Amino acid sequence: MTLSMAAPTVTFGRRQPAPHPYAMAPSITRRNTYALKVRGNALCDCNLFDGDVIIIRRYQHDTQTETAVAEINQQTIALRQLSISRFGVELWPEDTLQPALFLHNRDIQVLGMVMGVKSETTFTEH
Repeated sequence: MTLSMAAPTVTFGRRQPAPHPYAMAPSITRRNTYALKVRGNALCDCNLFDGDVIIIRRYQHDTQTETAVAEINQQTIALRQLSISRFGVELWPEDTLQPALFLHNRDIQVLGMVMGVKSETTFTEH
């Protein structure tokens, strides 16, 4: 399966929240989580190899702000911008020292929307 949906580029930033007399703290009103699997070794320069899974979590808060994080190689990266187009997915980390990452459709397989993530835990006996 390839990514073939078009969506606008989203820049995440802090907007002034509208006053909401009933809410004590902002809450998440919508969350979309996507799983992408790396195909081949075209992204090895980015330290991504065949079979690696990238989790992208996009949140919309009740204050109408949006945020997103990507989990790459079990490392969570806050995103400044996320672009999903018919050509692929582009991620711009909030940390400007990290380069932007473009995942072309030929280099990824969309596994689908994630409903839950099970983490593996290793137990050792003492």
